[in-house]
Amino acid sequence: MPRAPQRDRDAARRASACARSTATPRGFTLIELLIVVALLAILGAMAIPRARTTTYRADAAALLARTLLLQSQRNAITRQSNVIVSFDTVNARLRLVEDYNNNDTLNTTDRVTFRRLEEGARFARPPMGRVGGSTASSAVEGTSLRIVSALPGVIFRRDGSASTDLELYLTMRPTVATDYRALVVSPTTGRVDVYKWGGSSWIRTTQ
Repeated sequence: MPRAPQRDRDAARRASACARSTATPRGFTLIELLIVVALLAILGAMAIPRARTTTYRADAAALLARTLLLQSQRNAITRQSNVIVSFDTVNARLRLVEDYNNNDTLNTTDRVTFRRLEEGARFARPPMGRVGGSTASSAVEGTSLRIVSALPGVIFRRDGSASTDLELYLTMRPTVATDYRALVVSPTTGRVDVYKWGGSSWIRTTQ
């Protein structure tokens, strides 16, 4: 019986300590905050190179397509026979036809080669509109596109000119606007310029 007051005092101290612990919430320690900051820095460092890599690949895809177009123009001049460049938007590739008899069609005697775009790249309609500002209806635009064996394209003539003004759009990620690239072909000279979407307008990257 004499121990009852002591037990009561112990119970009172425990109740008081419990009340203090619940009334004062525990905060984050400095070490915990540093760990969180370090994890965020690591995740950010992983994401930035990935975004840059995609941008570089989009540039590479546009430059590859430009090279193929310019090679086709040079072949037409050198061989003195038209070259038909058609765009297979479903399979992300270009069809190059050496039109030996210059009849603007695909014959069994013509030499045909296919070249794929950069891995991961695809033709896509630009949601932001064409380089000239009008709305794009497809990934391949032009006033006089030539449809050869069901594929739209352009014909490079023996004098280096093109059969139509051509705008070609491609991207690595259709949902990312800044991944879009455009290739514009001049019909009179066959010149090919590359543009990229800068966020508010198309910016020419070729000189």
